[in-house]
Amino acid sequence: MSVEKLINSLKSLLGTPFRLTGKPRTDGSTLRKLISNALLSNGLSPEAITGSFEFIPPKKKGVPKLIREMVDTYIVTTGDSYNLQVWNRYPNSHSVLIKYENGETIKSKDIRLIFIKINTENELIDSIAILTPEYIESKFGKFGKPTIKHQLLILPKQREAIIKGENSILFSRDTKNLTYRIRHTYESTPVNMLKEPDFNDLFSIQLLVEMVAKKLIGKTLETNDTKNRGQALERLVLQLLGYSEDNLQGLAGGYPDIPNQLLEVKVQDSPTVDLGKYTPEIEEFVIENSKITTRDIRYLIALTNSQTNIIEGIVLVPGEKLGEIFTYVSDTSFKCQRSIPMSFFDDLKGKCVFNP
Repeated sequence: MSVEKLINSLKSLLGTPFRLTGKPRTDGSTLRKLISNALLSNGLSPEAITGSFEFIPPKKKGVPKLIREMVDTYIVTTGDSYNLQVWNRYPNSHSVLIKYENGETIKSKDIRLIFIKINTENELIDSIAILTPEYIESKFGKFGKPTIKHQLLILPKQREAIIKGENSILFSRDTKNLTYRIRHTYESTPVNMLKEPDFNDLFSIQLLVEMVAKKLIGKTLETNDTKNRGQALERLVLQLLGYSEDNLQGLAGGYPDIPNQLLEVKVQDSPTVDLGKYTPEIEEFVIENSKITTRDIRYLIALTNSQTNIIEGIVLVPGEKLGEIFTYVSDTSFKCQRSIPMSFFDDLKGKCVFNP
């Protein structure tokens, strides 16, 4: 579909109601359906004959769902800037996504990115921007280096067994490396969560079960999206550990989440848990001078109800046990990011534009 036809097709969406659920996958799927219908009403591009093309990336990783019109879709809401995340492809590259029998190809740089700005007050579509990766890089700067995201799979049966198990908590002891560096009784909370652990103040997993895990069961994470739920969980954990309000204002944001306790905090409300940049599947030093590796890091995973946000179960194990109990997702995903000032979208209010 040409740029002109694409603009004409999407113009009709301006002012259309769009109710945000706070669940990225649900909202993303709803948006794709909305855009698909708008494109369909104006006549889609001819569909290629089955067998006349092939997907190049394994398991179609990085190939947009709306590949027929070579578009990818993004929802923009509020904030000072929009953090664009393009998954599993280098946006402005010549990397081939689809190859046709006649030799033609669709490359990463050919994908047009459609940004739908939602007015969160009246939940109407405010503006539509269709941008190419080349335009984004020329106007806002190059995409950042890929951020690797590792994932863990917790099957529904495993989750159910944990929730119905004793205290709804699954835990195991610390690694041998930490056996003689942990304490089993509470005396005081270390002053600063951001510091590397003082091994006189490192609580054992058994102590963390009593102080934190048991008290988390039944708590509600009062936020919508997974990222904010993760931060809400982290604050709850810090409070239960006895950290001061000063610590609750600025979260560490590194690895592990609570460095002083070698504790990484995760929320699980779908089968996969995003482990982030580091994974215990690959052993590497986290604190080299203390010989602490990813296998020693303690993982607290809250099993939350996706409808109510209530914590129904807890997993609290060292990294070395994660792969024994659950399954790592074999294919590593990655994302390329680029920050776009929100003022760019605000200036387009009421418009549908291409590379303005």
